Amino acid sequence: MTVLGRYLATAGQGDVLTPEPGFDELAAPDGTPRRGWRGLLEGLDRFVDGDLAHAQREVARLLEDDNVTYTPSPGSAVSVVDDPAPVAATALAQPRPWRLDPVPLVLDDREWAVLEAGVVQRAELLDAVLADLYGPQRLLASGDIPAAAVLDHSEYLRPVVGTEALESQRLFLTAADLGRDAAGDWKVLADRTQAPSGAGFAMQNRRVVSRVMPELYHAANLHRLTPFFQAMRTALVESAPPTVEDPRVVVLSPGPHSETAFDQAFVASLLGFPLVEGSDLTVRDGRVWLRGLGRREQVDVILRRVDSVWTDPLELRPGSRLGVSGLLECVRQGSVSVVNTLGSGILENPALLPFLPRLSERLLGQPLRLPSVDTWWCGDPAGRSHVLAHLDELVVRPITRDAGRSVLGSALTAAQRETLRARIDAAPHRFVGQEVLPLSSAPTTVAERLVPRDVVLRSFVVRSGTSYTPMLGGLARVADQAGDRHGPLVTAPDGGLAKDVWVVSSEPVVASRVVVPRRAVPHTRHPSAPAAMVPRVLSDLFWFGRYAERAEDLLRLVLATRTLAIETDLDTTHGRALEVLLQAVTHVSTAYPGFLGRAELMPELRAMLLDRHRSGTAAQALASLSMAAQGVRDQLSEDVWMVLAEVDRALAALAANPHDQGLQLVDVSERVLSGLLALAGIISENMVRDPGWFMLDAGRGIERALQVVALLRVTVVRERAADTDRMVAEAVLTASESIVTYRRRYRGRSGPEALVELLVVDQHNPRSVAYQLARVLADLQALPTTSPTARPLRLLETLVETVRTADPDALVAADGDRRPGLERFLAELHDQLRDLSDAVRTQYQQQPPTQQPLSDTSSWGGTP
Repeated sequence: MTVLGRYLATAGQGDVLTPEPGFDELAAPDGTPRRGWRGLLEGLDRFVDGDLAHAQREVARLLEDDNVTYTPSPGSAVSVVDDPAPVAATALAQPRPWRLDPVPLVLDDREWAVLEAGVVQRAELLDAVLADLYGPQRLLASGDIPAAAVLDHSEYLRPVVGTEALESQRLFLTAADLGRDAAGDWKVLADRTQAPSGAGFAMQNRRVVSRVMPELYHAANLHRLTPFFQAMRTALVESAPPTVEDPRVVVLSPGPHSETAFDQAFVASLLGFPLVEGSDLTVRDGRVWLRGLGRREQVDVILRRVDSVWTDPLELRPGSRLGVSGLLECVRQGSVSVVNTLGSGILENPALLPFLPRLSERLLGQPLRLPSVDTWWCGDPAGRSHVLAHLDELVVRPITRDAGRSVLGSALTAAQRETLRARIDAAPHRFVGQEVLPLSSAPTTVAERLVPRDVVLRSFVVRSGTSYTPMLGGLARVADQAGDRHGPLVTAPDGGLAKDVWVVSSEPVVASRVVVPRRAVPHTRHPSAPAAMVPRVLSDLFWFGRYAERAEDLLRLVLATRTLAIETDLDTTHGRALEVLLQAVTHVSTAYPGFLGRAELMPELRAMLLDRHRSGTAAQALASLSMAAQGVRDQLSEDVWMVLAEVDRALAALAANPHDQGLQLVDVSERVLSGLLALAGIISENMVRDPGWFMLDAGRGIERALQVVALLRVTVVRERAADTDRMVAEAVLTASESIVTYRRRYRGRSGPEALVELLVVDQHNPRSVAYQLARVLADLQALPTTSPTARPLRLLETLVETVRTADPDALVAADGDRRPGLERFLAELHDQLRDLSDAVRTQYQQQPPTQQPLSDTSSWGGTP
């Protein structure tokens, strides 16, 4: 029996996780496939044992190649019955791989049309509610919306109330989380209006599934996702203030540590707009500007992925480092459009759900097409009584997200239940109870089988003209393979398992055409790319270059040391060549105490490659490289992530074999080194020569010079036996990728003066200090607005002259067993290179201080 045949044979019987079978997305009650699935099923029916597992592995590999991740926030596992106090001290969570099921969720386009109409109507309703809450407030005055449900909500921003400029800024992007009831009817579980995430994940899911199962993808009459993003781009440009002809649009992100950092960067890249952080923007003369080197670019539209309350530390959340001081005043003056509108998070308030049917009749003159899940607001005495009486049957949600996550009443312990009752009694208006939908099930891959798993669908719409344009698809999530292990939490804090969503037609689909407005076309012949000139971006690219070079140079040194260890039969006698190289590994990496503390050879070399938490290791450099790349994802080629994924896989293979005696260590080191060389090639061949590239290249040059100087300080400043000096010199030249040049040029001539000449003063050797100084000088001179008298250039000129006039023969003159002239020269070079790095940071990468309000606005309404 085929994989599909086994699933259909058991459809409707339930399983351990869902003993009461509900609506099955694939199979009708009689076991026949539902409309819309037939085309996919013809392909799935050919799947035999092994095909599903192979598809799973390919999906995981492609996601890893693209570095698709989700980062749970520190408070993502804190529920309304937990003490939230420890959350602030929680360390930053590590990104987790995005998980995707190869089998999509399929919906027939006729059913989708009904669902789509409901989602669009809901967006129009929420837009009307938002306009009233921050405008005339008639709904509050009439009691159609209870004041307590709004005024005590953390996302109801009083400084925004009455802002006339917001009247023309409508709700831009919304999403609805949907689930089916037992009859198969869709209901809204929650509205997402703050800064809806997931559209980028949805497109990435589509790209991966189409590559893993291309025959099924191309055979399906499938509606595409691209028109949605085209509509979004057009709508963003049209959102600009009316007097702007050629709008500058940016995507405002909380940064690479955000839960959905990948989603934000992906959308920014797909739309072609710069991804910025709050520190990249500044307010001057009532306008928002993007910082740059010596100039600023006015920003007209901000696609906000930062929660409203964090967007302005002067008027909203004091001390916020995610926003822009003075942004709200710019919004008031109408000089910038922020979408979604500031304060739109109030619409995510679940206390509004019971009132939406009446509001739809009043504001739209229509019945609500897409109902919400049954919800009881505890601020209403009858609702509170119902929730407390049926606590074991309901989901309990706080009306604000910062109060903790929703819980399933039936999963609470007795103590947790009492805690929850007490909190509801103390502030009933801050809680709602909701029915527990049975949810529909969709076929989901588990090893070699398809099994039913509960599914939730997120559907997106974007403002387009006078209404909204839906995404013909969405983001679906199902319970993970191991079942719900998150206790009373309603959903898994790690994002769960995703599914692509296919909206299919019985007829071939003709791609829709999006009309681009005139002002969406740039007026400049050569549009600028100011994001590469922002201090934060320059800093991340600078350190990207430095970490890449640091990891590469350290790996070369580890490989040279391992080779010498084999040649000397692990002879670590004091003063011998191997001991010198082992100490060089520790001093150059600064991973102390290392071999200075008599560490064992193999464990220490493994730590160099695997211990990311130890300062100075190659593993830490690689981790820092990846983090720097996350901050400038929209500046880098997608191939960068493929290389980094291969590096991670190689290191994971070494970590999985703790008994390796060195063979695999060498093999993995060479694979990682090859990856870093490929990375250098990608950067060299794919990046435009803009300020970002020059800063990255300068970072590589400074780091390479520092590494060469550090290596020579440990290995050459002391005179040893001739045989030892020869072996050390060859290892140093090998680690510096100069051994071939050395043998060809010097033809048997040896000695420390040859090393100094080749690795320090030779202007034609790409591995020498002199070459790196010339390289960095050219990079900095290419940066716009760089003054000839700027401190980095003055320091460079001094360094260039110091190296140019150096006499290798005089420097290596011995005094006893040391070479004091060389020792002083290298120490001075090292200090000057450090000063140069600091000067570059100060000149080009310095971030401005965060502005603070004169008084703590958090005390408004109370005693200061």
